[in-house]
Amino acid sequence: MMRPQLAAMAIVMVLAAICGFGTGSVLEVPGVTQAPPLPPRNLRSNQTRSRMPNNFRSIATPTSAPRCDYKEMMTNLHDRVGILVTLDEDQRHRLEVIDKKLDQLVESSSARMESMKAQQLDFLQRLDSFEHIHRLSRNTLDELKGETDQVFGPRNVRELKHKLRNRKKMKDISRTVRDVSQEHYPSSGVGTFNESNLNLSSRLDALATLLASTALSVRSVQVEVANLSRAIRRQSRLIQGKGLRSTPSQQPIFYGPTGLNGPTATRQLPNSCSYSFLANHGILKVQLTPESESFYVSCDEDWTVILRRTSDDVNFERGWLDYRDGFGNLAGDFFIGLNKLHALTSSALHELRIVMEDFSGNVAYAGYSLFAIGSEKELYPLVLLGKFQDNLTPSAGDSLSYHAGAKFSTVDQDNDNCLECNCALRHKGAGWFNNCAKSNLFGEYTTQNQAGETGVWWDTFSGQNSLKRVRWMIRPISEGSDDARR
Repeated sequence: MMRPQLAAMAIVMVLAAICGFGTGSVLEVPGVTQAPPLPPRNLRSNQTRSRMPNNFRSIATPTSAPRCDYKEMMTNLHDRVGILVTLDEDQRHRLEVIDKKLDQLVESSSARMESMKAQQLDFLQRLDSFEHIHRLSRNTLDELKGETDQVFGPRNVRELKHKLRNRKKMKDISRTVRDVSQEHYPSSGVGTFNESNLNLSSRLDALATLLASTALSVRSVQVEVANLSRAIRRQSRLIQGKGLRSTPSQQPIFYGPTGLNGPTATRQLPNSCSYSFLANHGILKVQLTPESESFYVSCDEDWTVILRRTSDDVNFERGWLDYRDGFGNLAGDFFIGLNKLHALTSSALHELRIVMEDFSGNVAYAGYSLFAIGSEKELYPLVLLGKFQDNLTPSAGDSLSYHAGAKFSTVDQDNDNCLECNCALRHKGAGWFNNCAKSNLFGEYTTQNQAGETGVWWDTFSGQNSLKRVRWMIRPISEGSDDARR
């Protein structure tokens, strides 16, 4: 800090010296071959100057001494020194700020390293505990196997006995099939068995035929019950149209086997929109299990509506708590809530269908064979998204599979896979963002057809042009379907 001042003082001294010596005259000696004679020492200096030879000439010197303005020079130098001092202090302040930031970074890194070390230590301890439990379980299992062998005999002997019992059961079943006459199965196509030519293959064929006949009978009963359920729904709608209402104490009447198209005797409320004929103006109160709390849902026949958007009356640019609990009006625009959606999709396997309509009146569908989300502890990830159903026409295309596995994000909780951005803020909504989106059905609703990444759009149907209506629906899939078996 003192170096600029010392340098300035040195410059001042040099300039002062130059100005002090600048008052004298300067003589220029021409090119002469012989030196002039020296003047006598007893003569005066003024006489010597007057008696000088003519081959010497004096250079014209200024009559007045050079003028040096010390105050102006000092002022300029003082200003420059002040500027240098200010720059020096500014640089020193910046260096101090950089040092503080480096210290904070080091402290933060040290804290993170300590946290990671603690987590690693905890993980190792848990791993040791799991290994210990695994060893104890294996020892216990070995002891149980030993005790079982002592009580029931060796394992290979038990397996042999089990195979013999199964073989005996197959013989009994084939004998029963042979004893049944052909007239009891006119539609099955089973002919008269020839006991002499009956082998294992024919026995299996007979058993398969019997099972197929039973399955067809069950299927026909299910179809009849479904037709009866539709008739009941039509009758219920007719009664509602005439203004008739049943008394509050009257219990609903169900036709058909218990558990197929009606709630069980112990269940007080239905568990899905499969009983939508009980709904009042499309609103139904459901209870997933006898122990769980009941809540209201919006039904579209046997589909449960989880999202509906038809106008800009409801703002969907909301925080985490609103999306967790749900918002809106079930009779209008709403979102059912992530808690209820998790409860629905975890109680049974569901399929998903999305209905979209643009401002030109074009309607398209997107369906997925399976759909489920995780819990709040897992940040409601899209854990299950089945095969895209391309048989729905007109098809909107698949713009949701890109989001499979992503966690749910809102404007105040960024859980997406974009490292440089917040997709919920970028698209003014919420959803299962990856990096970021190929659809934005939770985005900002516009009352006219506009293009932009903040609107309500589905890439494979409308690009980023806004949609007029959107409806998300789910329903349980039957246990006998291929997706349920998978």
